[in-house]
Amino acid sequence: EEQTKSAQLATDHYEAATGMTDKMAALNELASMDGEGSSARDLALQKFYDEADGDALVLNKWFSVQALANLPDVLERVKELTKHPDFTLSNPNRCRSLISVFTMNSAPFHAEDGSGYKFLSETIAELDK
Repeated sequence: EEQTKSAQLATDHYEAATGMTDKMAALNELASMDGEGSSARDLALQKFYDEADGDALVLNKWFSVQALANLPDVLERVKELTKHPDFTLSNPNRCRSLISVFTMNSAPFHAEDGSGYKFLSETIAELDK
């Protein structure tokens, strides 16, 4: 119930936002919602993506907010986002918005199993080709 209320509060804030700062504040919270809040998260992320209408700077924010999400499967989500049609390693800003920003997400990047480091090293190797 608490997750549902939190998701509704963040969704209401997102919907009422009149500027990017407010919209991103709400989206940051929604991006980390799991369980009962996951459907609100998915809807908000899709809506933000649709509203970006291809704007490169806004899409960079869309990638970044997901890379910083506090979710147990965030690394898998980041890996999936590298396959997104709007993602490319050849664009430095797009690469930074997902890959570099993921490294700022301390817990998953510094995971005990080394998966965050492995992902980064493989990505750098791909980038260096």
